[in-house]
Amino acid sequence: MKPKVKKIVKFLGNIITLLAIFFIFKKLFSSDIDYSDLFKAKNILFISIVILVQAAIVITNCLPWTKLVEVLTNKHLSFTDTVPVYAKSNLLKYLPGNIFQYVGRNELALKKNIPHVEVATATIIDVMMTVLAAAIISVVFLSHFILSFLGQHSQTIKIVLLIAFIVLIALLIVIYLLRNKLKLKTRKYSYLLRPKTLKTLLFCLVYYIIVMMISSLMYMLVLIFVLNIPLDFSLFFKLFSAYTLSWLIGFITPGAPAGIGIKEAVMVAVSGGLINVDIITLSMVVFRVLSTLSDALGFVFSLPFTRKNKKIWRIDDEK
Repeated sequence: MKPKVKKIVKFLGNIITLLAIFFIFKKLFSSDIDYSDLFKAKNILFISIVILVQAAIVITNCLPWTKLVEVLTNKHLSFTDTVPVYAKSNLLKYLPGNIFQYVGRNELALKKNIPHVEVATATIIDVMMTVLAAAIISVVFLSHFILSFLGQHSQTIKIVLLIAFIVLIALLIVIYLLRNKLKLKTRKYSYLLRPKTLKTLLFCLVYYIIVMMISSLMYMLVLIFVLNIPLDFSLFFKLFSAYTLSWLIGFITPGAPAGIGIKEAVMVAVSGGLINVDIITLSMVVFRVLSTLSDALGFVFSLPFTRKNKKIWRIDDEK
């Protein structure tokens, strides 16, 4: 890319990042939380643990995406190449629209002169692996709740399955009609079935399963030690697993239902009403605030990598 164009793109990127930081502060100050009560001396240790662990997750989350970009582009990328782009784009999720955190990752294509399509494809696969990991955790640990829910809404499930079946038949017909054109297209992406690619996909899946369980554990720290909610083992296990399920349903559901938020609704349903709705809501709000601080801290952690790479990018521009 020409240096002049690159400067313009960089300027626009900085403006968007500043906007994201503005919305982060807006979110923090609009949260219905008494910060003086939250950051009491007795809470500092556990709050620090949650913020630091979640910030570390922000940084390490670029690893699966990096591996996917490498596989799709057949180009080696170091951690220092991708972490500044990933951490900055992660801040963009606070901008209205909820898509900028994914679009922002394509800054890597500009800086490393790699195809935009491959970077975008890596991002899509990365998101799919995250959703699949959450689904696996939910099915393994909350199978009884899910089966019970499906049994209670059997009529609705039948309608959904019928619609899905009709869509599938229509899709198969379209594939059959366009089979010749699709053959040419799919040949281009045959490398996705290589052993190296499949190993990368497995790595991403295992990584996200582990990370989601760590995030659930951080939520439980907030619930038990910051908000002082006593839990027996059974309820701890239910809420620990429910946090991932609530994230999954919140992610795949467009909009939000009336009344309490969708995540809170799932948490209350899984706990069987054994915990007050107000407590669940407060714990989720507190955790969102701490996660927001973690996102900002993750971005700060990435700044040394940004400065380190400036010289490299400048050399690339001269070339």
